[in-house]
This record gives sequence, C-alpha cells and structure tokens, in this order.
Amino acid sequence: MLICPDCNFENPDSNNFCQRCGTSLTHTICQTCGADIPFQAPQCDVCGTSNKILLWGIITIQNQESNILRLEKDGAYKVRQSTADKARTSNGATCDGAPVSSSPEPASTSSELALANVAVNQTATQGDQTASNNSSYFLPNQDHNNLFLEPTKKHLDPQQRYTIEKINPNQPLSINSDWNFIQVQVADEHPLNPSYLKKLTQKQPELFAELGQELDSSYLSMAEYWNIVGVPTIALPYLLLQTHYPAIPQLYDAWQEEKQGIVLVEDRSQWQLLSQIWSQQDLDLLQLLWSLDEIAKLWTPLSQVGCANSLLVENNLRLDEDQSFCLQQLYIDNPNHPPKLSDLATKLQHWLNQSLPSQYEGLNDILQQAIAGTIETIDQLRNQMYELVSLEALEATNTNNQAIELDDSISSEEFSDFSLFSSESDFGDENFIYDSFIYNSDGEEQPTALLSMDLEKIDYASCTDIGSQRDHNEDFFGVRTIVTTQENLNSKTLEVRNLYIVCDGMGGHAAGEVASAMAVETLQDYFQTHWRDELPDEATIRDGILLANQTLCEINSNNSRSGNGRMGTTLVMALIQDTKLAIAHVGDSRIYRITRKQGLEQLTVDHEVGQREINRGVEPEIAYGRPDAYQLTQALGPRDSKYIRPSINFFDIQEDCLLLLCSDGLSDNQLLEKHGESYLKPLISSSADLESGLSKLIDLANQYNGHDNITAIVVRVKLKPHL
Repeated sequence: MLICPDCNFENPDSNNFCQRCGTSLTHTICQTCGADIPFQAPQCDVCGTSNKILLWGIITIQNQESNILRLEKDGAYKVRQSTADKARTSNGATCDGAPVSSSPEPASTSSELALANVAVNQTATQGDQTASNNSSYFLPNQDHNNLFLEPTKKHLDPQQRYTIEKINPNQPLSINSDWNFIQVQVADEHPLNPSYLKKLTQKQPELFAELGQELDSSYLSMAEYWNIVGVPTIALPYLLLQTHYPAIPQLYDAWQEEKQGIVLVEDRSQWQLLSQIWSQQDLDLLQLLWSLDEIAKLWTPLSQVGCANSLLVENNLRLDEDQSFCLQQLYIDNPNHPPKLSDLATKLQHWLNQSLPSQYEGLNDILQQAIAGTIETIDQLRNQMYELVSLEALEATNTNNQAIELDDSISSEEFSDFSLFSSESDFGDENFIYDSFIYNSDGEEQPTALLSMDLEKIDYASCTDIGSQRDHNEDFFGVRTIVTTQENLNSKTLEVRNLYIVCDGMGGHAAGEVASAMAVETLQDYFQTHWRDELPDEATIRDGILLANQTLCEINSNNSRSGNGRMGTTLVMALIQDTKLAIAHVGDSRIYRITRKQGLEQLTVDHEVGQREINRGVEPEIAYGRPDAYQLTQALGPRDSKYIRPSINFFDIQEDCLLLLCSDGLSDNQLLEKHGESYLKPLISSSADLESGLSKLIDLANQYNGHDNITAIVVRVKLKPHL
C-alpha cells in the first residue's frame, strides 16, 4: 500500500500515480531547485540537495538491563545480552515476567536488532572482557562525533525501512531512574509506505480514541498492556499532547520490541537552541519573559502526562524557523520523584545566570521565590512574570519619564484588572494598556500570553481554475494590499491594510462572470475611499456590500432581466489591518481559518435553504434532504438591497494562521473537512511555498469535485511578540 504524500489516499503498491489526486508516487520535487527526484534517490541530481526524510529516534530501555551497543566487524550494530537476560528471554518472558511482545510488526529477536539497548549512565561498564576482540563498544557519553554509519548496512528496524544515519554524540544522562535511552538520527527509506503506528491505529482505532479524552499519566500504569499490543510507553505522551503541536514534536512512528521501545519524531536536532537566544547581550527583557512564559505554559500539560522533565534538559529547548518555542523530544518523569516547580525555577535561574547580565534582578527574585517555595504553582509564577511585564511596559511607554509607583498591596490579579479597565486619562494618552496586557478571567483560565502580538509578515497566493466540466469561468477574485514597513537598527514594524475578495458568479453565459467581476471592482473602489486609518466598522462594510448589490440589481432592471436570467454572485471578503480581521459573506462561498492548535475552522455559515432550516431547529439530515437544500437564500444582484443581510464578523489574530477564501468548487462535498488540513496546515510554516501548496489543493479539487469553477485565496499571517 502506498500513501499519497499530498492527499493521504491509500494506493496499490503497483501505482505510479495517486488514484485520487494524480500525484506522482515515484518522484518528488526538490525543495531547492524544483527538479523531479525519485523518492529513493539520496540527493537531487541537479543541485545536490539531500532528498532524505530525516527523523529523530529515541530508543528506551529499563535501567537494570546490562545490554550495550556493539559495532561488529561487518559494521552492523547488534546487542550483547547478559547470561541472565538470555535465560529470561529464552523462557519467553521479560525481566518482569510479562510475555514478550507479540506485535505483528516489526518483530525480531534481540540478536536481529540493528540498534539496541544502551546504558547511558556514566557508571556503565566501559569494556567487556567476554567480548570478541573484533568488536568495538560505544557508550553515549563517549566522544564519537565523527561516527557516521553506512546507510546500506545499518537499520533501526528488521524490515530495513529506517536507516541509521548517526548516533547523537551528546546523549544527556538519564534523568529517570527507571529509563535509559539512546538518541539516533535515521532516514526513512520508504516514506510512502504506511508506518507501523498507522497500521496499528487502523486495526485498533478504539485504543487510540481513548487517548486524549483525559490528560493524565495513568497510561504509565497500563504500560505493560500497551507494550504487548505494540505501542511503547514513551510514545503515549506524544499522542496525548498532539494538540500542542508544534511545541510538542509530531509522532512519526513507534513500535515495541521485547523490552525496548522505539519512537520516531521529526528531526529538530538542527534547530536553534533557546539558550543561544538568551546569550545575546542585547536581549530585551520582554522578549525573555515571553519565552519563559512559553515554557511555563507547557509545565502543566507535561506534568499531567508525566513528562515535565522535558523542560529540564537545556538542549531540548529549541526554536523553529518562526522563532516559536518547541521541544526536541519528551523525557519521561520518574513517577516516584516527579520534578517540582522549584526544579524548573532552579534550572531556569542557572541557565539565565550563565547567559544574561545581572541587571534582571526582578526576574531573579521571582525565580528565587519559586525555588524557596514562596511561589507554589505555575499560575502564580506566570502572574509574577506578568506583573514584571506590566511594570516594564509602564516604564517603557511613560512619555513623561515619570516613575509610576504601585501599591505593594495590590496583587498581580488586581493589578491586571486595574490596568486593563482603567481609562486612558489615568495614564495620559497612551493606549498601550489595550495592546500589551492579557487579563485574568474569573475562572480557572489563566493568561494565554504575557505580551500582545505584532504582525511580522503577511503574504498570499491566489488561483482560479475553470474546472474539468465547465466551458467558461464565472468566478472572479481581487486582492488589494497596502503594506508599510518601518525599520531601524533596533526594530522593524509592519502595518498593513489588505483586502481579499472571492466571488462566484451566476446567471447564464457571460452574465455570471460580469456579476462577479463588477462586485469585486465595486468593493475595491469603495474601500479605497472608505478605509482610511482604522479597520472599517460593521456599518461601513455593510454599506459597501449593499452598494455592490444595488449596482448589479440596477443593471438587471435596466436590461429587463428576470428569473434565472438575472445575474448575481456570491461574495466572501476579508479585511486585515495589522492583527485585526473583519470578514463578510453573502451566499455559499466560504472563509476558513487554519491554525496549528485548532486545525481547520469554517468561519462563515452558508446562506442556503438547508442551512436556513438547520438554523430553525431542523435536523441536518432532514434539512439537506430537501430537493432545494442547496439553493441560495442570499446573493448579490438578483434582489433589492432590502433583502440582503450580509454576515459580518470581527476577529483578533492571536497566533500564526492561514485564511482561505474560496468558492464552492473547492469546498463542495466536504473536501476541505476531509483533506484540507493535511494540505493547508503545513503552509503555516514560513518555509512553505504558498503558490505550490495552493496549486496542489486546486489539483485535488479538480480530481475530487471538478464540476464547478474553483477559486481560492490563501493568506498566511505570521506574528511576533510585541516588544
């Protein structure tokens, strides 16, 4: 079975192209030069770029095992078993008496393993008197930076899918008395084949459906059961925390072999270390506090699944290409001695004192309180840092350079509420209160950020396609952007006023494309006049839409058009001013938002008969069982403006996201709900090519639907902390 890399459709092994979307199953595209490369080629023949899918592998074993890694004469890695261990496994039992895993694949004996159990503590045996003179031994704490393995000989799995590229020469010491591990970099030789984990989820979906229903570490008590069905214990936290991507790496594959678990995640070993950012001498305190808050936000979910140790390993804290905080991997806590908040504060203080000048006394004081136990919870720690941000913002934005003294008796919560709801007159003419602070709610919810977010970058791609069954295109789109950049040695700011419109015309030959084009042009001209300093309000947006409707309606009347001959168009429109978003729509064209945390969200509700009935309380199956269910209840042009009620909504953009405006040729038949996220979520990354990504989505729509014109605009919004 071959899984299409674009639409995830499962194809027979003999297929050269995906049956659903037509994507090649033999060749991929070089990310550097665009050349076609066979999937099995190690590098691009044109530019030399590596074609390997590199992964980060973690092999875990129990600490009491005496197995070590051995390099045989033929260059293959194998495991040496102790005499007692051989006796246990020969009887078909593990060290704790549990039966050896009977998972369907991969299945092997220890002698067949390409890479095996490694003791990582420094007291491990450095040599073996019984070993062959022709063997070499490597321990993780030994220096083997230049250890590169021949990919044709050494594999992580008996199926020889995952080639070992190298062993991490800087293995951290075990921080859990129950677990040891070794870290390796591997390459996937067969990326189109379903992974073992995918096969297991398909065979036993009920096992994985239960994960994530309640976030806790109870899975540790069921570790033996999971190991028997083939899932290593270390894999479960990744599954439980998958909603926290990209902070938590995505699980690529996992399997259990006897007493060792193997997990593969995306390789982040080359990503920038957070400590490198902290070591910058010009690091702003607000930027530092923002990164600390990102760490603090992960403390609770990681503690709940027994992986808080993940935040206590310095080289595990990294930044992606968009400077978002991420972990390289997860480390399991010792359930008998889980890390405390004081341990986290101690580590943070140590790392900061190594890197940063001593002028951040306020931050050191907060961490010292956590170490001493005065600050007992992560929420209290975050609130203290929040107050420090508040004080910093007040000092930085006080135009009169007057110190603002706060009553020591005011708590951080009271200060937050006081600052947010005070009038402008309390602090002069500055509006920073609304830009910089996130307030505490009355319930359990805590501040989601210490700093507001500024716009860092915005770009877009647009495309319209006639479809596979139409002889002309009635869709039309328009984009008008105004981008202002201010940059100096210390900072860079970006201000935008961008308008995006998609219209799907109707009304017979020539009429539909006229209506959609006229609606776009009318709205563009209108907002050029009526959109000045601030994002237009609801009344202004509505007036523009009604003007477009009246323009089309008058043409219909002047040309004596009636019934189906009256031209008209649907409309979706997005207005973005910095981090503020307004959307409006009439008809069944749609706007979606895609974020890493929430995935795909439909922001508009179709104006059609079926949806109208649902709004009235009718069951969806009955509502869309009507013959006229997909008939539009609203459109621009056919009727007078008194019948038009456009839907208008406003949003704050608070995280990196994509916005997708599209005609129903793309959204019909639940295409986006079924496949859109896999096509769109990767495009959030700054390194992704929007044009290429949108083109692939349009190609999928032609294969999946194709009965209508297809038009889409995808907008990528990238944010950064407000400093």
